[in-house]
Amino acid sequence: MRKKERRIVTIGLIVLFAAIAWWAYNGGFGSGGFVDLSNTLSGDTSTTETYQLAIADLAASVDQATGHVLVTFSLTNAEHFNISSVEVLYALNVADPNNATYTTLNATAENSTYKAEIPSKFGDLVYYKVKVTYDGDKVLESEVQSITVTDTTAPTLNSVSIDYNSTALTFAISFNATDNDQIAKYYVYWADLGTSNTVSNTTTFTPVEATTLPITIANLTEGNYYAFYFKVEDLSGNIATLYNETAPLIIQANSTATWPVVVPEQSSS
Repeated sequence: MRKKERRIVTIGLIVLFAAIAWWAYNGGFGSGGFVDLSNTLSGDTSTTETYQLAIADLAASVDQATGHVLVTFSLTNAEHFNISSVEVLYALNVADPNNATYTTLNATAENSTYKAEIPSKFGDLVYYKVKVTYDGDKVLESEVQSITVTDTTAPTLNSVSIDYNSTALTFAISFNATDNDQIAKYYVYWADLGTSNTVSNTTTFTPVEATTLPITIANLTEGNYYAFYFKVEDLSGNIATLYNETAPLIIQANSTATWPVVVPEQSSS
């Protein structure tokens, strides 16, 4: 072979090897990393996957019966890690949640959902976070979250008792009411109807507010009719009503009647 032909062959081989090297480095004509030809030839298509542990679906709700906060969440890819503890940390009514002392609760798992109940009460500001210890001493921790424990349940006004004192000409009014937290105020709205036993669009009710019972209505007139409706309010401002302004309870100040008069909840409108 002549010198010129050998040179052409040499150059061609160099170009060919360069092309093969480029093709191998770039995984053939697709994208990605280095292709292991031995695995391809042997039919081994296994790959190495990387999993990341994560806290997901973190939420909190208020138990209206107790004022406790229920924290729920899940852990993504938990089955690929050796988890030693799952905890909920909380602090109540602190000025700086980033520098507060947190109390620890162990979270329990149920159908892949973790739960923990914080013993808060209505009116509390609750700060909480999730802490997961895994694979020895590794720690995964969520951001600090917060929830205000708000009572959204109205009181129950079971009945009202009205007792008439014909000597003092007074009504003594008591309430039978309950609440999941605490009753804060009692209200009596009343109007003197005179000798009429109906209300009109000109009837004006006088409100009386109290924190203790009974509530006394004085300066009554024997034989007159009186219209009433009643309210109770809890610490969060939730209100229950018995009767109302357009359909009130109407009773007569009558010394010969049977007292006290008790009106139950089912009489409300």
